Amino acid sequence: MSRTKKAAAVLAGALLGPLLPTAAQAVPTGAPEITLKVLGAFGSGCPKDTTSAQSTADNTAFSLSYSAFRVYGNDYKSCKVSVRLSVPQGWTYAVTSVVNRVTPDLDYQSSARLQMNAWFTGSPWNASATNSLSGPDTNLWTTTSNTGTLIYAPCNKSLDLNVNNTLRVNGKASSSAELIDTDSQESTIFNLTWKTC
Repeated sequence: MSRTKKAAAVLAGALLGPLLPTAAQAVPTGAPEITLKVLGAFGSGCPKDTTSAQSTADNTAFSLSYSAFRVYGNDYKSCKVSVRLSVPQGWTYAVTSVVNRVTPDLDYQSSARLQMNAWFTGSPWNASATNSLSGPDTNLWTTTSNTGTLIYAPCNKSLDLNVNNTLRVNGKASSSAELIDTDSQESTIFNLTWKTC
């Protein structure tokens, strides 16, 4: 290679270098892995060792599951659960919606009512909803609470999510409702959106 061509190549490399992504400059793609830890679950709807948390395969959501949150007519159960969310450095997330899935078995003149409150400790984000269902009904009951304004978690910080659910059934003692989708084994789902810090 001639000196002229070599000098041109060096100059082009110097000019283009800052524009080309390096390993340190590359923007991560896809959703990162979420680490979830149930810190505690308290209430008649979640006896010891009946509550779990898991993320989806693509990490775009995570869910809580209650295996003993079933209520019969003229009774109610509640549960407050705290879950620690940790994500890799350089990422942050916001909750876009909260979905509750209830399996009802309601007779005529029976009804179910679900109250949900969720918030992050130390964050302004919170969500709440109250929904009712009248019988007869045995179809999966799904409620969705959408987030109006996205509030992203602080970067490089773990947050504790608190969820308080109360499920009440009115009517015949034979009627019931269970806070879980018996097919997917999901009770409360938190859908997420991600961005880099």
